[in-house]
Amino acid sequence: MHLQRRGLGVELIAVTNDRFDVAMLARIIVEVEPFVDYFIIRERTKTANEYIRLIGRLSAAKVNKEKLIINDRVDVAVVTGINKVQLPGHGLTLQQVKSYFPNLRTGRSIHSPEEAWEASRSGADWLLYGHVYDTDCKKGVPARGLEELKLIAENVQSDIYAIGGIKPEHVVELNKMNIRGIAVMSSIFDSAKPARAAEEYHEACRAYQFLEGG
Repeated sequence: MHLQRRGLGVELIAVTNDRFDVAMLARIIVEVEPFVDYFIIRERTKTANEYIRLIGRLSAAKVNKEKLIINDRVDVAVVTGINKVQLPGHGLTLQQVKSYFPNLRTGRSIHSPEEAWEASRSGADWLLYGHVYDTDCKKGVPARGLEELKLIAENVQSDIYAIGGIKPEHVVELNKMNIRGIAVMSSIFDSAKPARAAEEYHEACRAYQFLEGG
């Protein structure tokens, strides 16, 4: 079982950056929503109550819950009725989550082919691999590049999403890797105009669809 495909070509995931209060983050997500396929809500410093308030604001604004993925906080996903979680390497295992919450769809963050094989064998619905390009979020840490990404995409059954330093101009190159989509954090959420930034990625993804005859 995978993320539901919303059309041919490249999917776009926007990953929150834990830099805004609940009200501001909700406002940005509402503005950005028309241009993205999914959000990973990755707010490491927020409490469960703050998460719940955020989800409440998004629901009130009619944000599609099917677009929401909760990072790490399985408890928040269950309480708020969100059916997708992104599991970091240090969190609960895929086996634990699928055993206790079989209705949740689960992704795993990975950083190597070995982690990809293990996560795929454990039933991950999708894998988030990075960082692919140099990024300020990982200063001093070399980018992992495209070779491992291509190797993973060709040898696992789970859908693959790339993250890390991705710009709109990288979309065509990344799709030669046979991946499902891309995930972007700072280029959207650190932007002075996040909706416009998301729209640029959206346009790049659509351009690829048209090239493919989508």
